[in-house]
Amino acid sequence: MNFKWIGLCLCLAMSSLSLSGVAQEKDSVVFLGDTLSLTSKQIQYWKKKSDDILLPIANETDKFLIQKTGTLSFRDQRFQIADPLDDGVTKILVIGNSFSDDGVEYYLHDLAKQSGKPLVIGNLFRGGAPLDFHLKNATEDNAIYDYRKTYIDGAKVNTRKTSILTALKDENWDIICFQQASLLSGDLASVKKDLPSLFAYVQKNYPISSVRYAYHQTWAYAQNASTKNFEKYNRNQELMYQKIVDVSKEIKDIIPIDFIIPAGTAIQNGRTSYIGDNFTREGYHLDLKIGRFTAACTWYQSLFHDLNQNSYVPFNLSRNQIDVARNAAIAAVKNPFELTRNENLKLPVQSSSFSSIQVNFGADLIMSGWNSFLFERAGTRLSDLNNLDNKSTSVAIEIIRNFDKRASEGPARTAIDFKMPAEVSKSNFSVQLGEQDALLPFLKIEGLNPKKKYTVSIFASQNQQVNPLYYWVKGSNTTSELLNTSYNKNRLLTFKNLIPRMDGTLELGFKQASKTSTSTAVINALRISESNEL
Repeated sequence: MNFKWIGLCLCLAMSSLSLSGVAQEKDSVVFLGDTLSLTSKQIQYWKKKSDDILLPIANETDKFLIQKTGTLSFRDQRFQIADPLDDGVTKILVIGNSFSDDGVEYYLHDLAKQSGKPLVIGNLFRGGAPLDFHLKNATEDNAIYDYRKTYIDGAKVNTRKTSILTALKDENWDIICFQQASLLSGDLASVKKDLPSLFAYVQKNYPISSVRYAYHQTWAYAQNASTKNFEKYNRNQELMYQKIVDVSKEIKDIIPIDFIIPAGTAIQNGRTSYIGDNFTREGYHLDLKIGRFTAACTWYQSLFHDLNQNSYVPFNLSRNQIDVARNAAIAAVKNPFELTRNENLKLPVQSSSFSSIQVNFGADLIMSGWNSFLFERAGTRLSDLNNLDNKSTSVAIEIIRNFDKRASEGPARTAIDFKMPAEVSKSNFSVQLGEQDALLPFLKIEGLNPKKKYTVSIFASQNQQVNPLYYWVKGSNTTSELLNTSYNKNRLLTFKNLIPRMDGTLELGFKQASKTSTSTAVINALRISESNEL
């Protein structure tokens, strides 16, 4: 055997492998948005080709921004340019405030998870922040935001004192979303003034060309909103909504936006349903259930366009409410600048059996078995009340006269046969009574069976000394009871054998104990129980 020949062949093979390795080392992977440093020969070669893969960086003679995918070849080196956003995960960053909190931090991740869509959500939160505030903080690199991040698995982390720049560099964001503060949401001049500069800052500091930009169209206030901000729109919901739509239509001409998230139109669509103008919790922030779910559905449909195939069902919403939210969102994404009426989705007018229904007044609470009133103004209504088993019923409750305020002026502990968390016992609605209030109801309960009897229990307490007053409940029969609510921890008003009117309603009100005394009426919690007696 010729060992010299074998040795020569081995040496040639090793040499070939070595050359192959060198060639592979010259094949580099880089990404969109990266900065590439080139030699003078490479720059001359690139200029002759005149392609637009690279963008020269101002005041940097040898540095270039990569702005397109593909292959960038030089005589001595080749670059494979990949898209860092092409990783199978949708990542969205919102530069917003509490309205973006309502839109993206509840239900949206659950919707995406249900349909098998990996999702990361970043929300740069600062309460009430308008575009000019964001612009100032961006240019000054102020670290004053709560950076609320929801990871792929749904885990939430809040990093305080974060800057916009830090959040931009934290992830490979697929979508970056802008939003104006609610007060200025219908003010076109304010958006034109500040959005272009904020967009330019984001684009400069997040130079990945495949990113998409969105604008969150927020909602008009409820017609009974008491906030002073509503005066800008003459306390007219329809006017405010139309102004918001007018701004939304112009966004594409202000910055190169890819799409609108029409939460404002979705909420307005939902208001035409049987739920009415009850999508907010205090006139402007969204209701914790139907309001936030409608906004989340709108975000989901804007991102993925298959909401009608998504089977996610929140535990605290009725089938009717879910249908209203979904239909309102789908219609809004299809027609973002016009109202689509939802009035065909009507709740059947019929009573349903239940053991007990519990309502709290003022507690910002999502808890099985509780229904939360968060706004004390007339016209606020809770529909499809959940029973203790968290099953929806046909019962509704509405505030028909204004209370004066919502407060946390009750006891943290109670000793009564009505189990409630401290959040409930401490919170209440209150009203200073006058003589004219004696016979006028403040609350109406609807959807009861006029052939059945009910028990209504009321817990009322306030941490101050006040005069006693009468609480009364009226249906086909009327009953009243005197109560001193001062520092009350152990007395529960119980009205038994109540028979609703033929329309299935009961009314509840307050009355001064005497014409000469002044009284402050409060209500912390209410329980409606169905009697087995017919």
